[in-house]
Amino acid sequence: MRRNGDVLVSLEQQIDPAHTALVIVDVQNDFVHPEGRMSKNVVQYWKDTTSLIPPMLENLERFLQTARRVEIPVVFVQMIGDLKYQSPAGMAQRLRNGSAEGHVCLEGSWGADFYGDIHPSDREQEFVVQKHRYSAFWGTNLEMVLRSNGIETLLMTGDATNGCVESTTRDAFCNDFYVVTVADCCGDFDVGRHEFSLRKMEQAYGYVVQSEEIGDIWRRGEFLPA
Repeated sequence: MRRNGDVLVSLEQQIDPAHTALVIVDVQNDFVHPEGRMSKNVVQYWKDTTSLIPPMLENLERFLQTARRVEIPVVFVQMIGDLKYQSPAGMAQRLRNGSAEGHVCLEGSWGADFYGDIHPSDREQEFVVQKHRYSAFWGTNLEMVLRSNGIETLLMTGDATNGCVESTTRDAFCNDFYVVTVADCCGDFDVGRHEFSLRKMEQAYGYVVQSEEIGDIWRRGEFLPA
């Protein structure tokens, strides 16, 4: 167990590539592609300037390449929403919200696949963790993957900020990981929800920073070219 002197307090200490992983939550076609099933439920979201999904995808694609250049592990979290994995409580909530039961991210479908170029490469340290609940820790092997690779800090990104990203962030903190939320690489359909969630995560769970700040720290540490 760490003593107080071993606690990693500064952002620079926490995001040392030696013990850091990038976690990408639910960047799948049904959630973020304009033709995805959930996307279509949000009227004209792709053209709506209040949606943070399009800029998030651009930022995340760049940041993923940066993470690969510093050779940190990358975990792609993939929601699988088939009815056989859903609980009565979960289905009741969907019905309350007017959503169809079990219609998003069906196993093996285009909708469940990762969006565009934000998908695993053939690098050894890239992992896919499938989940059936909001949190990527609930009922999955995520913690085992992280512990096996000596990970202490998670760089949290993905969709949606106030949903599965925040749920996974909470559970990461409660499982004793340092958590750094990469604000411009998280997205939501609503700016207000996004900003409220970021304030909560910074207050309770860890740093909330821009991807450029992380890149600058890695350059100063000579993990990236100047």
